[in-house]
Amino acid sequence: MSSDQARPTLGIVGAGKVGGSLARLSQARGYRIVAVASRDRAHAEALAEAVDAIVVSSPAEVIALADLTLLTIPDDAISAVAETVTIDTQTPKAVIHTSGAHSLDVLAPLAAQGIMTGSLHPAYPFSGIAESLAGIAFAIEASDEPLRMWLSDLVAALDGRALMIPPGGKALYHAALSIASNYTVTLYALAERLLASLGAEQEAAAALQPLLAGTVENIRQRGIPDALTGPLVRGDAGTIAAHLAALVAYDPQVTQVYRALARATLPLAEARGVDTHMLARLLADDA
Repeated sequence: MSSDQARPTLGIVGAGKVGGSLARLSQARGYRIVAVASRDRAHAEALAEAVDAIVVSSPAEVIALADLTLLTIPDDAISAVAETVTIDTQTPKAVIHTSGAHSLDVLAPLAAQGIMTGSLHPAYPFSGIAESLAGIAFAIEASDEPLRMWLSDLVAALDGRALMIPPGGKALYHAALSIASNYTVTLYALAERLLASLGAEQEAAAALQPLLAGTVENIRQRGIPDALTGPLVRGDAGTIAAHLAALVAYDPQVTQVYRALARATLPLAEARGVDTHMLARLLADDA
């Protein structure tokens, strides 16, 4: 990095939704994007034009030109890029990927060449080019300086919130996101199916979507465990028993999902002062 630069120059490998969003938003906050590469040349050219960068043909060329290169490419392609890039540089270089699931270990071949490596994962469901990432958590994994500082500063410039991941913690981090996001969709689909079995398929969205939105708002405003509502936090064993009886008649497998979720919720009810001993007996697998 040249002495007259307060920030690292950035390079982008992968001109899709994530790369396009980070490049545009970073440039808008004063970062200089120097090079873009992508398997789709047209996408690379469009992004390069938008951020006043040049288009190059390979990841190695991007790394050679930029201080900090962002690999915003599919998870399965990251190791292949790391294994095929060879670069000889006398200046500090850093390469990070934006995968939520992979740790920085997937970039080990680059680290062996003296390149700083890490990961930066925005916890955001990109459906297109994001206009803002303000308030979004960015998981940062980096063991070297100045890379940790570079990534922290980049997140701050984007008005995001840095979430530092300790070594070996990336899989657990990603599991947490999957539970909160992916499996919320699964549970919604299950609830929708239960309502459809009652002939309320057309009305399911009207019943469930405001309920789900209200739950998210309760979590935002009140936090855990105060956002919890429903029969468990009321200690209402009779309602839980009725749920279980209805679900057993509907689908025993769904009953097991309900039992597991309810048991996982008992500590939250206890934190609200509920005596959960009777509920725990009711929810046991052999009850």
